[in-house]
Amino acid sequence: MRPHRGGTTRPGSIERNLAHRLSIVCAVTMIASAAAGPQAVASAPYSGTPAAIPGQINAETFDTGGEGVAYHDSSPGNTGGTFRSTDVDLEASSGGGFDVGWTTPGEWLNYTVNVGSSGAYSVQLRVASPGGASMHVGFNGLSPVWKTVTIPATGGWQNWTTVTLPVTLSAGTQIMTVLFDNGGMNLGYTKVTTGGSSTSPYFGSPVLLPGIVRAETFDTGGEGVAYHDSSPGNTGGAFRSTDVDLEASSGGGYDVGWTTPGEWLNYTVNVGSSGAYSVQLRVASPGGASMHVGFNGLSPVWNTVTIPATGGWQNWTTVSVPVVLGAGVQQITVLFDTGSVNLNTMIVAAAVAAPSVATLSAATWNIQVNDNSETHARVAIDTLLAIGPQPQVIVIEEAYSTWFNVYVDELQRQTGRAWHGVFATHCQIGNWNGSSCTTSWDQGVGIFSTYDIVNSSSMFFAFADCWTAARVGLRAGVNVNGTILQVFAMHLQTGGCANDMQSRYNSMSQLKTWAASYSTPQIAAGDFNADANQIDTTSGMLPAFVDTWSLVGTGRGFSAFGPSPTMKLDYWFADAGGRAQPVSSQVYYGALSLSDHLPVQTTFVIR
Repeated sequence: MRPHRGGTTRPGSIERNLAHRLSIVCAVTMIASAAAGPQAVASAPYSGTPAAIPGQINAETFDTGGEGVAYHDSSPGNTGGTFRSTDVDLEASSGGGFDVGWTTPGEWLNYTVNVGSSGAYSVQLRVASPGGASMHVGFNGLSPVWKTVTIPATGGWQNWTTVTLPVTLSAGTQIMTVLFDNGGMNLGYTKVTTGGSSTSPYFGSPVLLPGIVRAETFDTGGEGVAYHDSSPGNTGGAFRSTDVDLEASSGGGYDVGWTTPGEWLNYTVNVGSSGAYSVQLRVASPGGASMHVGFNGLSPVWNTVTIPATGGWQNWTTVSVPVVLGAGVQQITVLFDTGSVNLNTMIVAAAVAAPSVATLSAATWNIQVNDNSETHARVAIDTLLAIGPQPQVIVIEEAYSTWFNVYVDELQRQTGRAWHGVFATHCQIGNWNGSSCTTSWDQGVGIFSTYDIVNSSSMFFAFADCWTAARVGLRAGVNVNGTILQVFAMHLQTGGCANDMQSRYNSMSQLKTWAASYSTPQIAAGDFNADANQIDTTSGMLPAFVDTWSLVGTGRGFSAFGPSPTMKLDYWFADAGGRAQPVSSQVYYGALSLSDHLPVQTTFVIR
């Protein structure tokens, strides 16, 4: 078989199909003519005995008998130079043994087989093709079978996959023929198993999509039909008694584990409507892996999926693959290219438009309304609005709920725009019972935005300091041009108490746990009240949040005003996922004498 890496398809489907038939008829006729006399050349099993079916037939063990009898090859000599001295081109296979390569259109191979009993069988072809190919498989004589097989693109000559087709065979000795329609592929082996092609959804009816497909609910139908697994038995021993290896998952439910190259699973699904979707694979792999996801029949999808290293078999991540699907009942096929990956779930969701990109100016300030006057409240808002670029999101601490409407009114009066706000108060001294606050204090934190606030919530940081039993944290979901930005605000424990450092550390840990329950992008701001000898706030917020001033800050980063001007008390943080990307950060010095803190302004790009 002459070198043909990525060859062309023979034009003309009618001519090609006729050539297929003529090739197979010619081969069978020459085999049958062996009985006519001693001068006829006969095809014979490679090992001297027909290959048993059910069983595996290695590609290199085609019949003896020579060109036009046992095989047809379009070039002289064995290009790969291994295993046998014929014109068939053989090479060592990365999957073990040998494979037939350098295939060209119209080449074929015969294998004498013996089918043990009549019935339904499954033919599993171990193949590789960089760009995809087509072939035929036939059983001649006792079993009139001739089927087209579409080979998916596997990305390389030694990147192997298994393609399965159902056949009905009659018992007895006969010839299995493999015909390469357009070349461009390698063949490793053919495995024929019992059980036929009957496959059924695990729950009796297809999984409706959009929806969730759980890894352990692959179709029923057995080896080579519903799945292919390279080892006997369920290694994990969980959920089902098949050869697929299942175990309990730390992410809930079960996962498919102990995967090896070439194993695959089928899932019957029903896609509600045609369109663009996203397949979100919940996977874990200590060192990284590769797999394929396909939709068969109505949706000709076959996509490579690169799995990143997650550091452990139960350290889960989600990898998303865009697909375009046709409506109706079809099968998802999951193929493990490299093994070494666990699969928990597949969520198939309708694709959404890429989130818009918006530039957002945000400011935070401990306004210290120490005289509790409306005038101070209004002047504080005016000072914040004087920052350039003018903030669209404002977080204030040491503010008073009494003046909530004053804050909103001053924002709207100064800008001529509608503003939205939420507020939460601390718990009074002696009225924190460990789970809730019995008496609120008027002082707290507020979040204000020119964008709609679609929802909000609050929580107490349940760690005492020397002046209050519980500080409050506040969250607002802000709709920034269709993207929900989670804004967190807090005012942590003060200095001067023996347990202050640990309380602040615990509060930051509690904040990170709270924030993990919400979507990204996220930003967080407030007065973190760290004295110079206390825990570094930047480190305390890692790895969930990063300090924006440390990344993109200019000028002096100290926000304390008064006797300790070299202290960094106030921060804007961005979540580490990168959807709220800081582009500039500054401490604003136009607010001297209004508070013992200075405002911090940060500009974000929200994706």
